[in-house]
Amino acid sequence: MSSLKFQHLSLNSPQLALAASFNANDLSEFNRALNNGANVNLRDRDTTYSAFELACKTPGKKQFIRACLNRGAAVSERNPQTNEYPIHLAALSFDTDNLSELLELPRIAVDQKYEDRTALFLLFEQINGDNWKEVFECIKLLLKYHANINATNEDSVSPIALLVTGNDGWRKEILEYCLQNYSVNVDFRRKQARKAIEQHFPGTIIPKIDMENVTLEILRNKLVAGTEDEFLTAYEKYSRQNEGHVLRDEDFTDLLSNAVYQAKQMIALKLLEGRIVGGKFTGKPALLSGLLAMCCNRGNVPLLEMLLKIIPDTEVWLINEDPLLSLLVKQIDVYKDKNKCPFFKSMGILLKDPRIEVDKIDVKHYTAMHYAVKYKIDHAQELLLAKGAYVGGENMFGESPISDMDSLLLEKHLDSCVTSNDRKPGDEDYEVRIDFSNFIPPAHKPNYAKPAQVPFVGLPYEDEMQPIVRMAQSSSAKRLLRHPVISSILLLKWLKLICFFYINLVICTTFFVSFTMYVVFCYGREDAPFKLFFYFVSLAGWIYLIVRELIQFLLNMRVYVRSLENGMEVLLILASGAVLMREFGDETRRVASACVILLSALEFTLLIGTLPVLSIATHMVMLKTVSKNFLKCLVLYSIILLAFAFSFYTLFRVSGSAKSVETSTGETEQGGADADDDQFNQFQEVPLALMKIAVMLTGEFEAANIKFQQSSLSYVIFALFLFFVSIVLFNLMNGLAVSDTTAIKAESEIIGITQKVFLINKYENALKTSKPIRCVTERLAWIFPSNSLQLFSNADPLKYIVVKPNQSNTIMIPSLVSRYTHDVEKGNLELGNKLENDRLLEHNQKYSTECCIMPCLSNMDGKIVKYALEILHSRQQNVGSIDYRLSRMEQNIEQMVQRQTDLGNQIQSLVTMLQARS
Repeated sequence: MSSLKFQHLSLNSPQLALAASFNANDLSEFNRALNNGANVNLRDRDTTYSAFELACKTPGKKQFIRACLNRGAAVSERNPQTNEYPIHLAALSFDTDNLSELLELPRIAVDQKYEDRTALFLLFEQINGDNWKEVFECIKLLLKYHANINATNEDSVSPIALLVTGNDGWRKEILEYCLQNYSVNVDFRRKQARKAIEQHFPGTIIPKIDMENVTLEILRNKLVAGTEDEFLTAYEKYSRQNEGHVLRDEDFTDLLSNAVYQAKQMIALKLLEGRIVGGKFTGKPALLSGLLAMCCNRGNVPLLEMLLKIIPDTEVWLINEDPLLSLLVKQIDVYKDKNKCPFFKSMGILLKDPRIEVDKIDVKHYTAMHYAVKYKIDHAQELLLAKGAYVGGENMFGESPISDMDSLLLEKHLDSCVTSNDRKPGDEDYEVRIDFSNFIPPAHKPNYAKPAQVPFVGLPYEDEMQPIVRMAQSSSAKRLLRHPVISSILLLKWLKLICFFYINLVICTTFFVSFTMYVVFCYGREDAPFKLFFYFVSLAGWIYLIVRELIQFLLNMRVYVRSLENGMEVLLILASGAVLMREFGDETRRVASACVILLSALEFTLLIGTLPVLSIATHMVMLKTVSKNFLKCLVLYSIILLAFAFSFYTLFRVSGSAKSVETSTGETEQGGADADDDQFNQFQEVPLALMKIAVMLTGEFEAANIKFQQSSLSYVIFALFLFFVSIVLFNLMNGLAVSDTTAIKAESEIIGITQKVFLINKYENALKTSKPIRCVTERLAWIFPSNSLQLFSNADPLKYIVVKPNQSNTIMIPSLVSRYTHDVEKGNLELGNKLENDRLLEHNQKYSTECCIMPCLSNMDGKIVKYALEILHSRQQNVGSIDYRLSRMEQNIEQMVQRQTDLGNQIQSLVTMLQARS
């Protein structure tokens, strides 16, 4: 029955059958599973070892190992979770049969290391009084197959040194076997093993070995415990003894890594000597993997420079393998002199290399700029900003560098991004250049490689507005929105957006006007003039609103449902659709018409408030701010208002009997309107009492109609109401409104720019696509192209713009044209410096929105140009100041000292190399 079960399992799931038969020790079913396609090298999600590795580490599985080897078992593959090789697993099984199956293979590496230990070393580690016989047999077997008895671990401890830590009899037996049959070096680590043998096993004869024969273990020992000269001497001897033999890649990597870790530059140069041609490393690039990070972690400036020089230009990945700049920034001491800090010097060296990825992220999605801002390292921030580090981007906690950056430091850098050509300010061809390097997303920069640990965020391109939105949300950095760099980006984006905005504005305005005219003058009237005209215009506008909201919903569902304005627009569509599709009865029609008119008016007000006119934007912010603050106060003070409403309802309402008596005597029988007013002023019902209190809050008391004679306490309560509500509360809310309005007017320009930021960001969000609905948005690309508002594209990111103040503030953007082509403006052949491509030349062309409706929008705002000219003028004034001259002198002295230090290091290295060769 069990056999049939295995056969069925083997046919349906060979991999499960393989594991089950192995656990059941059924070799025939194990072979059947292999014949049906089971993979001996496959590791399941819940298991650490493959079937072959389990067979190696389990005693008594010799035949299973042989079956696995016949089916292509990976003998030289390392386990990715434990880093063990099959030879180590077989050795630790203490089963000579298991081990012999592997050792008989011609391709097996006997001295393969796991955590810097060979299989033989592991056996000496695990040996004890209980298992020494089985382990001794495995040791004999490994030594028979030429395992290195002198292979040490990372601390240069040899297997014999582990063995002679005690004086047990079995230890002496194994020791004598090794000493008599193999060349054992007992002099590692200042003769540690020899001293232990003389202490625990006196009289033991230690055969002399040829110490002239230099092995890799001796080289390792010299590298770790000796001087550079000792290693270089031993290495020269090793090279003579092994003439024509090249170090294996594993041994070369091991020695070079240790040399870099020990900061022994001469040894590293010696090891690299035979693998460098024309100043570049010609071996496998992977052999240098991790060395740059090691240099950065230890602040090894000379080795870092040397490695950067020898890495081929084609192997950019090797330089950006690790977030090197982040490693350095995290170790900079903010209180230490930057000129003496090796980590800061290493940063400068890396940033001078054009192959470095400045915005490389680590596992926490932190960039070097994130760490520089987090640890408040101003000089690191300045250096990164000068090299174009991105000020946006979010780490795994949603934090952005620009949110916490010192606004003064950022302003200083932004000022440096505004430059001019060598012309005089009054010349016709005077140019102002505005650099955008720090706002180009990393994906659009050279050397960028999408990191594997970053998941897909659902957008086809980077969010260019993210750093500017963060600035608008920051109380300290908000003022920098006026800066020419930021204002220029906003202006260029607004010029791209303006077509979408005004088309939407015109259509929505037409809809609101026609729909209001239809509801007020035509709805429910058959003989109304222009009824059909207003109806069809309103219907067309209503359809446009549906299409617009549907597109916004499909393009970004998550953002759409979070917006209160979008919810109001959906409500408007539903209500206006109901009015347009059906004419209700008189009462229902009046209610529906009133609601729809209010909704459409509110929506139209919000739409008009988005106009890029300073006064309109400011007044809309006033309206929203005052309304929000008033509602916040009202929520808190509503407790007092409710208390007075219930008090007045209790005191002033007329009981049923009293009301009937008054009616019978005719004292209160007047017109119907007077009766309603009297009922409203006498708090007859709770809803009427609440409404009356709200009216009285505004100062409309009508106290003559309130019957105070019903209770003497009513005078006291009414007096309290006058004081707390009418005087204190009403004036308090008025004061809050006035203070909010004053503050908003004082920052009207910043508020207007902030509103423009949010508006542009809103429209960009509407044009972004998310992964789940990409199939839909691809079909809508002809309506709203996903990159229609992008300034920075993969093909040609806009690094800077040029403004000509004396030519109507014309905006010029860089482009690449063929060399030696005719320049229309200058009337001659265009000449210039070589670019990376000899056939291309950097050239500026006039900026245009490429819009069929408004093609002439290509001039910079005069306020932005004026601000930029003020920055340039103030910089020119500072050039002659004493502070500026002193700072320049300090910079020059620092450069001279640095050059002398570098020259001294080079001379010292050269002298040491010559001495070593001699």
